Amino acid sequence: MNYLSKYFNWLQKDVPTGEVEKYPEINENGETSVKGIFIIGDLTGIPLLKLAAESGKKIIDYFSNDSEFQKLKQANTDKNIYDVLIVGAGPAGIAAGIEASKKNFSFLILESAKKFNTIVNFPKGKPIIAAPGEYQQQSDLKINDGVKESLLDELNQQIKNIDIPVKEGLMVQKIEKDNNHFKVSTIKGDYKALRVILAIGKSGNARMLNVPGEDLPKVYNRLIDPNDAKGEDVLVVGGGDSALETAIAVSHCAKSVTLSYRKPSFARPKEQNEKKLNELVEKGKIKLLLETNVKEVKDNSAVLINKDKKDIEIPNSMVFTMIGKELPTDFFKRSNIKMEGELSVTSKLQFALLLLFASVLYFGKSSADFYDKFFGKIDSWSSVFVNLFSVEFWNKFFSLPAIILNNIFYESKVWSFTKYFNALIAYFSLIAFVLLGGYLLYRFFKEYLPQIKFNWQTFKYFYFISVGAFFAVIFFGGRYFGLELLDKSQSFWYTAFYSFTILIFGLHRMKMKPTRYIKFQTWTLILIQAFPLFILPEILLPYLGKIGALGSNDGFIMTQVFPNGSYWHAYGFILAWPLFMPNLYGNITTFWLVFSLIQTFVVIPYIVYRWGKGAYCGWICSCGALAETLGDEYRTLALHGPKAKKWENFGQWALLAAFVVTGLKLFSVLHDFNIPIINEKISYTADVLHNIYYIGIDVIFAGVLGVGVYFFLSGRVWCRFGCPLAAWMHIVNRFSRYRIFSDKKKCISCNICTKVCHMGIDVMNFANKGIPMNDVECVRCSACVVNCPTQVLSFGSLPKADLDNDLYKNIKFPVLNNTDWRSGL
Repeated sequence: MNYLSKYFNWLQKDVPTGEVEKYPEINENGETSVKGIFIIGDLTGIPLLKLAAESGKKIIDYFSNDSEFQKLKQANTDKNIYDVLIVGAGPAGIAAGIEASKKNFSFLILESAKKFNTIVNFPKGKPIIAAPGEYQQQSDLKINDGVKESLLDELNQQIKNIDIPVKEGLMVQKIEKDNNHFKVSTIKGDYKALRVILAIGKSGNARMLNVPGEDLPKVYNRLIDPNDAKGEDVLVVGGGDSALETAIAVSHCAKSVTLSYRKPSFARPKEQNEKKLNELVEKGKIKLLLETNVKEVKDNSAVLINKDKKDIEIPNSMVFTMIGKELPTDFFKRSNIKMEGELSVTSKLQFALLLLFASVLYFGKSSADFYDKFFGKIDSWSSVFVNLFSVEFWNKFFSLPAIILNNIFYESKVWSFTKYFNALIAYFSLIAFVLLGGYLLYRFFKEYLPQIKFNWQTFKYFYFISVGAFFAVIFFGGRYFGLELLDKSQSFWYTAFYSFTILIFGLHRMKMKPTRYIKFQTWTLILIQAFPLFILPEILLPYLGKIGALGSNDGFIMTQVFPNGSYWHAYGFILAWPLFMPNLYGNITTFWLVFSLIQTFVVIPYIVYRWGKGAYCGWICSCGALAETLGDEYRTLALHGPKAKKWENFGQWALLAAFVVTGLKLFSVLHDFNIPIINEKISYTADVLHNIYYIGIDVIFAGVLGVGVYFFLSGRVWCRFGCPLAAWMHIVNRFSRYRIFSDKKKCISCNICTKVCHMGIDVMNFANKGIPMNDVECVRCSACVVNCPTQVLSFGSLPKADLDNDLYKNIKFPVLNNTDWRSGL
C-alpha cells in the first residue's frame, strides 16, 4: 500500500486541495432562486470595492432594460410600493442608489448600521488598493487608492449633492413575496418594493474558534486602532488579508506579535501583504507559526497545537481572531433564498428522477427484448396503444420480473445473463420513472405553471421532459412490443438526441460566453459529434455498405474495419481504448488492434504532451462535448477539497481493470487454456470480468451516474472520477508542457476560478502564487480564464516537460496576449 500511496502522491504532486465557500445561488444577472430578489457586491464572491460599485450600476441598468420590471413599474399605483428597495449602504448599495436616482426610480436604502459601515470598521490607516488597477469604472461612485480615512472622505464628498434616501439602524429580518411585490420586514416595520437588491456583503457573525477561553475580554474579531495593542503580547489567528494586515499594523507598537495559521502556506493574501509580512518576520517583529491551531486561550497566555500534536504555550494579553465572517444563512432561509448546492425536497426528487431516467436509458439500451413474452412484434404504435388497455398485457407486464429472474438464474451464457440483469433494472426503473415523473409533473403544473415565463429556463425544462418521455416510450415500445420508431433502434435515437443536445446547448453556451476560444471549441465539439460520432456510423456507412460502395463482403473494409457490417466500429476512430472497449473485445481484427494501440499509446500521448489532456477531453471526446455544453450551467456544483481529490484515484483502478479485461481477452485469442483452481478457460473468465466491467463502469458509472448527477454534481463526474481513458491521460499529463499561467500581481484571491472549475481544481492556489497550474485533471474548458474578474489567467506551454513544476522560478515564459484566442479568451 505504501507504493500505491507514493504513486497517487506522484500523480497529484503538490496539487492544492482548497474548498469553495457556498454563497446564495444566483444566475448571470445576480437574481436569486426567489425571482425578483437580486444580489450585488461582496456577496457575489468578489471582494473588491471597485467591482462592488460597478455591480450596483449594472443591476440598475439591467432593471432599466427588463420589460417585465418596466410593466410592473408602470402598473404600480401604490405609492407605498417602491420600485427598488436596496438592503445595505456599502459601495455596492450606494452605487445602485446613485444610478436609481439618475433613472428616477422610487427607491430606499436600508442599512443595519450606517453608510459605508464596512469601511468605517477598517483598522485606522488601513491601506486601500483599488484593484483591478486598469479597470475603467462606469459607476459614478469612484474608488481610488489611499487609506481608510481618505477613501471615506472621497466617498462622502461624491454623494454630498445627491439625494440618496438611506434609513440607518434598520436590520432586515425577512423578505416575503406578496403577489407582484415584496414585503421587507425590519425590526421597526415593513416596506414594500417591486424588486429587492441585497448589497449586505458577508454581514453575518464572526467565525468562532470554538476553544476554551474564547469568551475572555481580551479576544477581539476586528482591529479598530493599531495603537490599542501598544505594549501587548498579541496573537493573530488567520491566513487571509485581514489577519496579515492586522499582524503588520500592530507590529510597530506591540510588545510581541505571533501569527498562527492552520495550513502550511498562505493561499489568499495579496502579494504585497505577504511580502511585507515576510520582511517583518525576518526582522523578528512577527513570529509566524504555520500549521498550528489555537487549543486554549488563558488569562495570560495562549496554547497552540502544532501538526505533531505538541502544545506550544506563548505569553499573551490580546487575541485577534481574523478568520472571517459567517454568511447570514438564517436570513436567507427565512427569505427562502437557496444557497449553492442546497437541495430542497423537490430537488431531491428531481435528482432521483434523473437517476431513474439514466437507468432506463443506459440499462435499457443494452437489455434483452421481451416482446415474445407478450404479443410478438406489433405492427404499429396504434396497436401498442390498444394493447395498453388490455388486462392480458398488464398481467404479463407485472409477471415479467419472474421471467427475467428465471433467465438470470438459469442462463449459462455470460452476455445473456448481463442482458437480463440490465432488463430487470430497466424494468423497475421505468415503473419508478413514470410514477415519480407523473407526480413531479403534477406538482409543476399546479405550482409553477401560472408563473412560467417563455425563456431559456422554460425551454430547457420542457426539452428535458420531452426527451425523458420520448426515451421511456422508445424503450417501452421496443423491448415489450418489438416496435421501432422509423425502423431505428433505441441506440440510434440515443445517439441522435445526444448529438442534438450538444448542438442546442452548445449554441446557448456560445451565446452566453461569446469568446473566440469558446466559439472555436464548441463548434469543434458539435461538428465532431455530429459527423464522425453520429452521421458516419449511423447513417452514411450503413448506406454506403448497402449500395456496395465499401467493397465486397470479403474485402479489407468489410472484413477488417467493419466485419459483418458492424459499422459501430467507426466510433473507435474518435473514441479511443479504454473509453471505447469494443474494438479490442469480441471479434478483434488486425486493423483495430493496430489502430487502437497506436491511437491510445502514440497519438493521444503526443496530443497530451503538447497541449494537455484537455486537447482530447475538451475538444474531441463526446463525453466532454456533453459536459461542456449541457453541463456548462452546472459547473459550480463540482466537488472540491481533499476528499474529492482522493476519489479521483478511482479512475486509476478503472484503468487497471480495463488492462486486465482486455489483456485476458487478447491472450485468449492467442492461447485459450484453462485457468487452474477456477478451472475455466481464459476466454470465459475474460467474458465474466468484461461484463462486470461493462455493468459497473460503462452502464452504472459512465451512464447512470455520469448523466444522472449532471444537474447536482456538475457534468464532469464521469470524466473526473471514473473514465479509464482520462486516467491514462492523467499519467501522461504529468509529462505535459501544457500549463495555465497567472499574473499573480493581479490576483485578488476571490476564488471564482476554483469555483467555476468543474474538475474541482483549486486554481486560485496556483494563481495567487504565480505557479503554473499543472493539475492533471484540467480539460482546457477556459471557464477559469473567462470568469476571472481581473484577467489573471491564460493558457500556455512550457519549453519542455517539467515534472517538478519549478521551471518558472528560473525562466520567464512568454505569455499569450489576451487578444489571442489560444490564451483562453
